[in-house]
Amino acid sequence: MPFPLLAKKRAGMEVYQTLAGHTEDALIVLSRYLREHRPAVQRLMNEQELPFTHFCQILFCALFLHDIGKATREFQERLMKEELSRELSHTFFSLPLVETDLPPEYNLLVRILVLTHHTQPFNHLYSSFELLPRVNYLTEQIKDYLQNYRDLYNRYFKDIFPLSARPVFRPPAWITGAGLREKLQEEVARLQQGVELWGNAARTKALYCFAITLLKYCDSQSSRAFHRARLAGGTVCGSILGSEVNTQDGNSQPRHPGPADNRPAFNRPAPVAAVKTAGAASGDGFLLLLAPPGSGRLTLALARAASLGRERCREKLVWICPGQIASGFTRRRLARFFGAEQVALVHAASYYGNDPHSWGLPPETSRFNGTASNSRESIFACPVTVATLDHLVFSLVHGLRQADYILGNLMQAVVVIDGLPEPASPAFPYALDALALLRKMKVPHLILDTVMAPALKKYLEGAGYVVDDHVSGHNGPLFELIRCRDKQPELIREYYRLGFRQVVHAPSARKARQIARQLKSALPGCPVFLYHSLFTHEDRERLEREIMSLGEKPGPWLLITGGDIDPAGPPPCDVVHTGSTGPTILLRHSYPLWRTDTDPTRLESRNSGSPGPGVLVLHSPPELAQPLPVTPGFLETILEEEYVQNKHLPTNLEEIFRACTLFGHSPREVRFDPSPLVSLWPPRERLIDVIPAVLWREELFAQPAAAGGLKVKVPAEWFFQYPRLFSTLDTSREKIILCHLAYSRECGLEEPENR
Repeated sequence: MPFPLLAKKRAGMEVYQTLAGHTEDALIVLSRYLREHRPAVQRLMNEQELPFTHFCQILFCALFLHDIGKATREFQERLMKEELSRELSHTFFSLPLVETDLPPEYNLLVRILVLTHHTQPFNHLYSSFELLPRVNYLTEQIKDYLQNYRDLYNRYFKDIFPLSARPVFRPPAWITGAGLREKLQEEVARLQQGVELWGNAARTKALYCFAITLLKYCDSQSSRAFHRARLAGGTVCGSILGSEVNTQDGNSQPRHPGPADNRPAFNRPAPVAAVKTAGAASGDGFLLLLAPPGSGRLTLALARAASLGRERCREKLVWICPGQIASGFTRRRLARFFGAEQVALVHAASYYGNDPHSWGLPPETSRFNGTASNSRESIFACPVTVATLDHLVFSLVHGLRQADYILGNLMQAVVVIDGLPEPASPAFPYALDALALLRKMKVPHLILDTVMAPALKKYLEGAGYVVDDHVSGHNGPLFELIRCRDKQPELIREYYRLGFRQVVHAPSARKARQIARQLKSALPGCPVFLYHSLFTHEDRERLEREIMSLGEKPGPWLLITGGDIDPAGPPPCDVVHTGSTGPTILLRHSYPLWRTDTDPTRLESRNSGSPGPGVLVLHSPPELAQPLPVTPGFLETILEEEYVQNKHLPTNLEEIFRACTLFGHSPREVRFDPSPLVSLWPPRERLIDVIPAVLWREELFAQPAAAGGLKVKVPAEWFFQYPRLFSTLDTSREKIILCHLAYSRECGLEEPENR
C-alpha cells in the first residue's frame, strides 16, 4: 500500500497530516460557515445575480481541489525534509489537474481560485515565477483521492445544496514530458484570456474576491486545527475536525474552529440611544448622513449602519478615515459599543517602495507548509475595523499585497466613510470614484459628515444616495470666528487667564513642539498636552486615552496638535486656534466648539446658555474688526466656493479597476513606484513606517506585534533627502526601517535639522 499523500508537517517534528485529512477539515469549515451565514451569503449572491447553489458548487470544487498540486513525488519528498520552496509551488502544479464538469465560466473560476489561493493574481508575479522544469505526478494516488468527493459531499453538504458537478481527471499528455514549466505558463495565459467570459468587471471582481476570501479562510482554519491539535511524534493524521464530528452523536455540524471574536458586528444588542434614533434605511443601500459632531454623531451613524447591515445582511463594519493614519479616537468610541477585542485599528501601509513583501511576492522558502501568516486586522477579518482611505481605494485596484482579500471582506461589510478629503487634494476625486465602484459592486455604505457643499450634496443625491441631514435646517450661530495675525501667544495666554479650555492646531509636529515648549514656560502649572503625528503608535494610544478624558475636566487646559493627525479627536472645548487652511479642514477643526443636546440629531445655538465663548481663532490675514457668528449656512457657502474651485474630474481608478478584474497590475505598479498608476497622495504627503533606533531591541525580530507598536509614520521624502538618518533590517515579514533621530515619549520624534 503506497504511503498516503501528505499536505502538512509540523516544523522539526515527525507529525504530518494527509491531503485527504486537510481537505476534509477545510470542507468542514466551509459547511459550518454556509450554515451559520447562509442569509448573508445568499444576499450577496442575489445581488451579484448568481444562484446560491451554483456558488456553493464552485466553492466545494475549488476547496476539494485546492491542494491537489501537492500530489507530486517532489513535493512529498521535500515536505518531509522541510525543504519546500517557490520553485515547487503546488498552486501552479495543480493547474493540469483542476478540471470539473461545471459550465465553462464556473470551471474557469474554480481553476483561478486554486491557482491564486496563496498569492494574489498579479500578471508580473505569474509570468516571473521560477518553477522546476518538471515534476512527477502521482497519478494513481490522485485518482484514488478524487473518488472521495461524493462521500465528503454526502457527509457535510447534502442538506445545503444539490450536487450536480464533479471533478474530472483528464490530465493532458504534456504533464509527463519535457517543457512542463512552459506549458504551465501557457495555461496561466489562457486563464487570463478566459476572464473575458465573465463580462461585467464589477460583478466578476465581487464574486472572485468573496470566493477567494472564503476559500482562504477555510484553508487557514484547517491548518490552524492541525497545528493546534495534540499529536504525538510519528503521527500521520487524517481529519482533525472530522473526529470531533464523529464524537457529536453523528451530528454533521462540527464545532466552528474560528476565533470567538469572529461574531458578526450587527448581531449584538444596539445601544439604546441608537435604537431610538434609527430610521429605516432605504434606496439601494447608499446613505449620506450629515450630523453634528460629538458622541451623538457616532451613535447616529452606528444606528444607520446597523439598519443597513440588517437590510443587506452584512456582518462586518469597516470605518474609513480620510487620511493615512486611522483614528484611535474612533476606535476607542466604537470599542465602547462592541468591546475592545472586536475592534481592530489598521493604518495605511507604508509607502516605502523597496520591500518585495509589500509587492505581493511570496517568500522564497516555506519549510513545512504551515499556517498562513496573514494578520486578521490587515485583511479586515475582525467584526469592526477602523482603517483609512488607502485601504478603500487600493483594495479595488491591486494596490496592496492582500487587496483581493481586503475587498472580499468589504463585500461582507457596511462601510462608513468618515468624511471626504478636502476638494483640493488629489485624494478627493479618487475617493468619489472609489465610491462609484462600491456602488457598482453593491457594497452598502454611508458617507458621514457634518456640513457639505450644496453642489456636492446634489451630486451624491443624483448618484443614488439617500440624504439624511440633521444640520442644514439649523439657523442659529454655532460659534464665533475671529481672524487675526501675529497675536497667537497673547491670545492663548489671555484665554488661559479666563479659565478656558483651548485646542491649538499647528501646521506641523515641529511647530506644535515649539508652541508647547513656549506655553509651558510662559504658563507654569498649566496642563499642556502635546499630540502630533510623530509619536509611535504605542505612545499615540496612551496620549489618546489622556486626551479623551480632558472633556470631563474643567479648564483651563491646552491641547497642542500638529501634523497629519485626526482633527476630530480633541474633546469639547471653548476656544480653537488654527492657521491658514481651507474650509473643509477649518470645519473639522471647529468640531470641539459645536454643542448638541441629549438628542444627537439636534444642535444648540451658542446663545442658548452654553458655557464658554465658542471661539474659532483663525491666525491668518485679513483681520476681522468684529467676531463673525458662524452658522451652518455660512459653512455651506464657504464649502461651496471650495468645491466649485476644485470641482473633481474623473480619475483613472475605474480604468485600473477593469485592468485588475482578476489578474492585472501589481502593488508595485499601482502604489509603490515613484510614479504609480494611482497617485492618491502627492509625493510630499506619502508616509512610511519607521522605528526610532533608540527603541529597537533584538528580541523584536521575533515580536512583530510589539515592533508594530513602535512604528512612527514619517514623510517618505525624508528617507531620500536624509539617507544617513535611516538604516534597514530584513525580517521574514517585512523590511524594517530604523530612524536615527532623537525620540522621547514626551515630545515624539524630532524632525531633520534642515527641514
